[in-house]
Amino acid sequence: MKGLLVGALVFMSTLSCAYADIMIDVRNDTSEDCSLAINARTDKTKWVTQGWYVFASGEEAPIILKGINDIHNVYIYNDCKKSEIDPKIEVKKAWVKTNYKFMDETPREKEQGYEEVVFERLSSDKYQIQN
Repeated sequence: MKGLLVGALVFMSTLSCAYADIMIDVRNDTSEDCSLAINARTDKTKWVTQGWYVFASGEEAPIILKGINDIHNVYIYNDCKKSEIDPKIEVKKAWVKTNYKFMDETPREKEQGYEEVVFERLSSDKYQIQN
């Protein structure tokens, strides 16, 4: 009976880890309103892209990502970044809806109303929007 109880506890612990949430503190350090989208892995094979989170100039607020258990698997894109991407930062391409809030688990190549953009890997739980 003792072995069964330990097995049940390990299983419950594994389940709780799979559904963890991540909180990212975002601050807009630009002089304009900026929007950002997030691309994150939800499990070993599935990715979800969601946006647009709109931040006014100077605004600071958290974003909570449900069901994402590893910040290393989160990529961010913001529409205010006009400078070159730092070559030291890992990037990936993903599709975003161009005009309103969305959440997609399916790539949207060549579909009207979508565009492919370059996301940067998030390196900490804090993200600053800068030009």
